[in-house]
Amino acid sequence: MSGLLACICWGIENNCTRKLSSKDPLQIVMVKGTFSGTGSIIIGLIRGERITHAWTVPAVLLLGFVAYGLSIYFYVYAQRLLGAARTSAYYATAPFIGVFLSLLIFREIPGVLFAAALLLMIIGAWLSSQDEPLKDTFARYITRSQSF
Repeated sequence: MSGLLACICWGIENNCTRKLSSKDPLQIVMVKGTFSGTGSIIIGLIRGERITHAWTVPAVLLLGFVAYGLSIYFYVYAQRLLGAARTSAYYATAPFIGVFLSLLIFREIPGVLFAAALLLMIIGAWLSSQDEPLKDTFARYITRSQSF
């Protein structure tokens, strides 16, 4: 249930970002980063997390700058050029890169459920990268397959 809620919130956030994508990407990143960082600090404090070493603060800020700040900056810039749907489709390729790297690094053979999930992810990424609505994509491929 929480996964579904997270996906809904992510979709809402993407559409809000699309509406702001004509603005300066740096300003958008600063506002989103401030609120996301504040929210993360609040959640951490509520859960009882504490800062135990002072060196971790700049390390976490640097990690946030690279992993969140630059990512969002380039995402907003891409939305301006490509649009929200196309940018999200390209952004959705990141899990495939992660899968590839994890297979290289850990050298484990995934199970059947992994293969099924990967197949569904590939289909979803392919469908979301199409320029036409989903029903038109299916209609075109059904028509093409019936002509053989």
